[in-house]
Amino acid sequence: MRRIPWGMLLMAVVSVGICPAYAQELVIAEGGQSSYHIVIPEKASEPVRHAADELAKFIREMTGANLSIRTDTFQPAADQEILLSNNRRLQELGVEIDWQKLGKEGYTIKTVGQRLIIAGGEPRGTLYGVYGLLEDHWGCRWFTPDCSRIPHHNRLTIGPLDETIVPVLEYREPFTYDCFDGDWCARNRVNSSSGRLGPQHGGKIRFGSGFFVHTFDRLVPPEKYFDEHPEYFALVKGKRLKDRTQLCCTNEDVIRIVTEEILKAMERDPEAFVFSVSQNDWYNYCECDRCQALAKAEESQIAPVLQMVNRVAEAVEKRFPDKAIETLAYQWTRKPPKTMRPRPNVIIRLCSIECCFAHPLATCDLPANKAFVEDLRGWAKICNRLWVWDYVTDFRHYLLPFPNQRVRNDNIKLFVENNVKGIFEQDTYNTPNSELAALGGYMTAKFLWNPDYDENLAMNEFLEGYYGAAAPFIRQYIDALHDRVEKENIHCSIWIPPTHPHLTDELLVEANQLWQKAEEAVHDDPTLLKRVKIGRLSVDYAILERARLAPQKEPLASLAKQRFRPFVELIPVAGITRLNEWNPLNLEDYRTKLADALGLESR
Repeated sequence: MRRIPWGMLLMAVVSVGICPAYAQELVIAEGGQSSYHIVIPEKASEPVRHAADELAKFIREMTGANLSIRTDTFQPAADQEILLSNNRRLQELGVEIDWQKLGKEGYTIKTVGQRLIIAGGEPRGTLYGVYGLLEDHWGCRWFTPDCSRIPHHNRLTIGPLDETIVPVLEYREPFTYDCFDGDWCARNRVNSSSGRLGPQHGGKIRFGSGFFVHTFDRLVPPEKYFDEHPEYFALVKGKRLKDRTQLCCTNEDVIRIVTEEILKAMERDPEAFVFSVSQNDWYNYCECDRCQALAKAEESQIAPVLQMVNRVAEAVEKRFPDKAIETLAYQWTRKPPKTMRPRPNVIIRLCSIECCFAHPLATCDLPANKAFVEDLRGWAKICNRLWVWDYVTDFRHYLLPFPNQRVRNDNIKLFVENNVKGIFEQDTYNTPNSELAALGGYMTAKFLWNPDYDENLAMNEFLEGYYGAAAPFIRQYIDALHDRVEKENIHCSIWIPPTHPHLTDELLVEANQLWQKAEEAVHDDPTLLKRVKIGRLSVDYAILERARLAPQKEPLASLAKQRFRPFVELIPVAGITRLNEWNPLNLEDYRTKLADALGLESR
């Protein structure tokens, strides 16, 4: 019986049978042959049919054996079967499954005699159960959409087993360009709203179209209402604002309009689960007497917003009891209110944007981190449904080395310990191949499904699977980068420049040498070599950008001249279209200006 880690125990039930029916090892395939069949319900859902196809596919890849797929009306029943979902064979065997406990994504895997049962909740539970079997028991890993580890087995077995797992997090999103592929998402058991997850994957956590976040202007457009009703919008320093405004959340007409717009949106988009009623992405909250009286009484500027959100949620509950309203606890609304409470169908999404991400949020001595953790614990006490919006990239410099791989599981554990039910990890979402993006996405997915997944295991298995013989040198580089910020207590926000003290010229010289060794280790494998070269872009970027500011300073001046051409020539090969969040990359302009600063020909 495998140990179920603490994070999973929060919503997992595990039992071990002791009767003789559980005492034997099942031989699923041997020598390229199998006596087993996969059995699905006659009216199986699309995700269950996909689960059967995926199970057959990967067993075939692992063993060479072809397992047929039958429905549970096929007679006679065989002794050696893999039963998927709510299968009539379960009733014949007298196997009881607590479907309510499984919810939408939980699953049970158990052996009964010569049969293997994978039964999950609808819509994703059975599919996740198949991936749980393949990953947790048979060693499969899906690192990126084009890189996986599917072990070969001459003899594929499963021992006595009875486990039930329900994910601790209802919403799991690594918001990373490299992680949007639907099959990758499903196989790593993330239900990302941005993932290309189709009906065969059991869908995903769906936000209403246009209602993901920062929706005040969409709900009450200033260009439509301001001229006739300036009182609908924020009063700031005695003046109602039309541009870069917020709503006056205590205005009854505003509450009515927002409620009507949300209800209409839910009618238009019945498949969506959550709709955001949330502040615009700037300050300028309303300073009118009503708003500020409420904020003062509750000791938080979220009070007027939450009062409106609760009113909207109350109306929603009557017509759409299965849907939720989300709002942000972000910047000026982050502090929890003193006495107000979110309604049960309200999701509070707490944002960590001000923090240092080089050290765990819970133990970092930066005042911003301490304040965030205090707010997190405050919301945990009063919130029925708490989600977190976390940050895992440098938005000013997507390619800059960013030492946050070691903190990902620490921070996710902190969130889970504090009643968080959903996590959105905002990474580089609008261009591929930012700084170690695929590694970060894989590690994040592992921790979102299982917060206790071993950090070193996640990192090393990815590096070995993705980079092959280059892995030890890349791991040395990652460790050197992280060791520096830990030993020197260097804080890193999500807007640090190339001159930030987490980098030194000496560190970059060492990093360049390690990546050169990594290239040499895989020089005879074009696929691995390309991956290493793309990974090296991050160190090249730091060298070049620091040298741009001090083009005569050694040792980076000479090193930049060596690395300029490989860097700029590989950018389009890597498909990189942005170097920061806001501006598309004009490669010719960037190349010319960088070459001029370094005293080089641009071509």
